[in-house]
Amino acid sequence: MDTNLSVKQLETFRTVMRSGSVSVAARALCRTQPAVSAMLVSLENELGFKLFERNKGRLIPKPEAYFLLEETEAILERLTRASQLMAEVKNLSRGSLRVACMPAASLYFMPHVIADFVKDRPHVNVSMMMRSSMIVHDWVASQQYDIGYAEMPKERDSINVEPIRLKGVCAIHKNDPLAQKKVITPKDLDNVPLATLFSQHPTSELVRFLFDENGARYYPRFELQNYISGFEFVEHQLCCSICDPMSAASYAISKSGHGDVVFRPFIPEVIFEHAIITPSHKPLSRLAQAFVENIHAGLEKFIEPTHRFSSRA
Repeated sequence: MDTNLSVKQLETFRTVMRSGSVSVAARALCRTQPAVSAMLVSLENELGFKLFERNKGRLIPKPEAYFLLEETEAILERLTRASQLMAEVKNLSRGSLRVACMPAASLYFMPHVIADFVKDRPHVNVSMMMRSSMIVHDWVASQQYDIGYAEMPKERDSINVEPIRLKGVCAIHKNDPLAQKKVITPKDLDNVPLATLFSQHPTSELVRFLFDENGARYYPRFELQNYISGFEFVEHQLCCSICDPMSAASYAISKSGHGDVVFRPFIPEVIFEHAIITPSHKPLSRLAQAFVENIHAGLEKFIEPTHRFSSRA
């Protein structure tokens, strides 16, 4: 026969066994003696056998009572621990996050956001992996990761997308005469060697179009997978680079603000479309939701040292 023991029955039984007396147990539980006695009887009825011998008003535990006490202690301890854990989950102080991000975000930005998020949460664990934007899209779509930060993906049913729009800046060597200008335009970079992303990248195609539209010659001397690599060429005064402000801020941090590359606004605007990506068929945990908000807040804070060129779409 199945039994349906209640937590209240087990707590009452444990208190009686610990105190050795129904009257003492009743005081500890702030209940009447008849109520405690009735609870013990209901427990015995549920089990189908007696736990105590009753002799002149005294309860004498049988061997089965001591066996049940051991199990009861373990059960109630697990329940207490579970309640504590869920309270920590509610307070966002316990849990785990799986984050995937593109290279430009993985070197400094995302570690900064994660460090800020977990500094007062010692029981929050984070797994962060770096991959190309396309792989980040696929990982989040397949629910291998809770949150992704990558270039804007194509529309697909398996992911939710929060767009991030970043205004591009121009990387220039500090001794270049262009560094004296407040704003850089395509005509300023007419036939100037540039470090760019690969030619098929949408941003490279946009920059080429802006140069053509403004009657400037576009000279992509160095084609790369990311802008951070290009800053090395800028440092050697081999080129300039129209880049995203996240890469610019990462460079500034890597050089402790004392690098040879400076950054200026670029006009017309070159918008870098990034996105925070989450699975559409899997609800976010409260912890993950809070982390997404930290990404937004962290982005403004991260880019600020270079320039405030970000906006939330």
